[in-house]
Amino acid sequence: MKSVSGQEIIARIENGNLSVVSDNDPIFAAIMGRGTVPNRRLFRRWVMAQVFHMLNYKSYRGSKTGFVAALEAKGYKYQWKMVLEEMRVQAKLAAEDPENFTLRNRWFNDGRIIQMGVDYLEQLVAHINKLKVRHCKGVPYVKLGGRNVFTADIQTKVIDPIVKAMIKIGEADTPQKLYSAVNAAVRLIQQWWFTNDACMSQAFKDAYKGAGAYFTMQNLILFHGASFKNGCIKLGQKKSLAMLENKAHEYATSQEGWRLFGVMKKLIADSGINIGKKMEEWRK
Repeated sequence: MKSVSGQEIIARIENGNLSVVSDNDPIFAAIMGRGTVPNRRLFRRWVMAQVFHMLNYKSYRGSKTGFVAALEAKGYKYQWKMVLEEMRVQAKLAAEDPENFTLRNRWFNDGRIIQMGVDYLEQLVAHINKLKVRHCKGVPYVKLGGRNVFTADIQTKVIDPIVKAMIKIGEADTPQKLYSAVNAAVRLIQQWWFTNDACMSQAFKDAYKGAGAYFTMQNLILFHGASFKNGCIKLGQKKSLAMLENKAHEYATSQEGWRLFGVMKKLIADSGINIGKKMEEWRK
């Protein structure tokens, strides 16, 4: 900001009080050296901490380890809870922060959610086919979602409404309408069959890994001195960020976000970053 005399200064607000950042302040050196302001509230910082935690995951008996195991341990319901919240945030970002909206919508969008819906319907039909058929006055029915449904009504009362909800998601032409459509779809899914025993959608896991890897690498490059290598040559911050954007665009377009996870692991290794030590630093 500019001071009263017109001189450009860097200032901070603490407890409602404005103060000038002195030249020997560590945060001033960080800003001048990297061109970015360290901020623990940034979305990418929260994502990186979560990704590192999940990379170090080990199940109770140690039979399953790693990121995917940690994600699946959250249960099937988590994917719909997470996507609904993501759409809510994106609807807000679209109006207030278009740049970050674009970055996040790259991974979680209407196409991904429709894929999740198709996967859900396939599992739902398989589940219904395994249910015990009962009879009421000779008319067959099944117990689904705690409710009795005549087998003749399954298509019109259960399947068709969910299909229509997915079509609404595809027709949504604004982030706000998309959030509303996803909210309606999730309510239907919760109504009929919503169990943690179901398998997470591959489309969701791919998007989750892509987003996690992207924001983690962005944070590592901006705040932790990580950089890509071109052969044996270490690239600078700007070139590393440019390479990250190219890779992210490529794998998001091809819906292969999981490949970006491999790129992240290589960046961590090439930059000599110790995940365990980083987590210990954050605990302190």
